[in-house]
Amino acid sequence: MKQILTDFPLTTYAVLPDDGKIDGAAVILHGYGSDGRDMAGLADVLKDILPHAAFYCPNAPEALPFGGFEWFAFDDYDQSRIFDEQWGLAFLNKLTPRIEEIMPVMHAYLAAVMKHAGVKAEKTALAGFSQGGGTALMTALTYPEQVACAVGMSAVPLMTDGGFTPDKIKSKPPVTLVHGDADNVLPLRAFEIGKANLEAAGIKVDGFVVPDLMHGIDQTALTVLANALFKALKK
Repeated sequence: MKQILTDFPLTTYAVLPDDGKIDGAAVILHGYGSDGRDMAGLADVLKDILPHAAFYCPNAPEALPFGGFEWFAFDDYDQSRIFDEQWGLAFLNKLTPRIEEIMPVMHAYLAAVMKHAGVKAEKTALAGFSQGGGTALMTALTYPEQVACAVGMSAVPLMTDGGFTPDKIKSKPPVTLVHGDADNVLPLRAFEIGKANLEAAGIKVDGFVVPDLMHGIDQTALTVLANALFKALKK
């Protein structure tokens, strides 16, 4: 059952159990320039293995002039320089404070999801792609109650040098990261740094590198997401 929820902090495309019986919730955040409908397409697949989960796929807060939405400003991104170690690290460090700025909205959104689904944090998972991946990770780690899990797909990493220090972490749910080794938007180095930063903060991270995958979600990455959600929500 699909619904568009306009009374949420963010307009949301929801995919709900056909029989109305909800035993878990998953928030899935889209990437830059996309919208919640994109991730609702993934939910249509995921509901086959989690038939009683409610999936919530919001639009990011900021509308872009050419269509789609963004979670945080990305207009200074330069694909021709992202593989340059010095420029790339400096750029990634700038993104972490931008993600942090939208945490009040994301915490309110997560609370609204749990209220709507009638589940607690321990039965609520977060996942996201690219910008949405970094946003999902920070939301999960800074929320005052521990969620079921967090999954970042080709995710913007949370950078210690960008200000995401261990004292900002409020809980440590299990984290899954999946990234393509041919990613031409966020190099594999971003995955490696992000994973190392989380592990240094004492967070358990399962990391998966997908051969030949560029900046996207293929069947392998979707399987990683499905397995992580199933493991977390079926405990």
